Amino acid sequence: MSALLLILLSAVLVNVMALTRMPSWRPFEAVTSTFKGAQGLAIASLLAVPAVATITWALSNWLLDPNELGYLRTFVFVVVAVAVVPLVEFVLRRNSRLQPQRPGFTLLVTTNSAVLGIALIVDARMQNIVDAVSFSIAMAAALGFLMLAFAAMHERLQHAEVPSVFRDAPLALVSVGIMALAFMGFTGLIQE
Repeated sequence: MSALLLILLSAVLVNVMALTRMPSWRPFEAVTSTFKGAQGLAIASLLAVPAVATITWALSNWLLDPNELGYLRTFVFVVVAVAVVPLVEFVLRRNSRLQPQRPGFTLLVTTNSAVLGIALIVDARMQNIVDAVSFSIAMAAALGFLMLAFAAMHERLQHAEVPSVFRDAPLALVSVGIMALAFMGFTGLIQE
């Protein structure tokens, strides 16, 4: 048990050091606030998640399952995610005021578990392409909303008067815990 706690603490410290001390890993250049960065990531997710989910659903139902290649599903889904994210970056570079900066943007969106997780959920639950597209758009919008909510909360807490004991990580953990409890209220809203 102590080894797992040590691994968890090490991962947290490495992530905090990497994200705060290495400016080249920040996902957008010329972004002055956390909220602006979250807006860019929300837009990227709104483009990448439905594209990946739709392509992977089509490949799974029209190519992998008919040819009994279901064991390749995860590999194909990862390849599609890795191929689509640079295209999203290209679109954002050409048509957006937010300029994605390498390597942070591509790594952040590609390794985002939501991209692969939503693709797997769409593949497992959706029966037709219309349902797959609409579900993936709704999930991408929900993910973007969550990123914007957390970014807005983070910016607001930066200017709040907080006792020094609760600044930074403790305040973030308490705030995320309260928001998680609030979102748990939505469970069971739709019966399956």
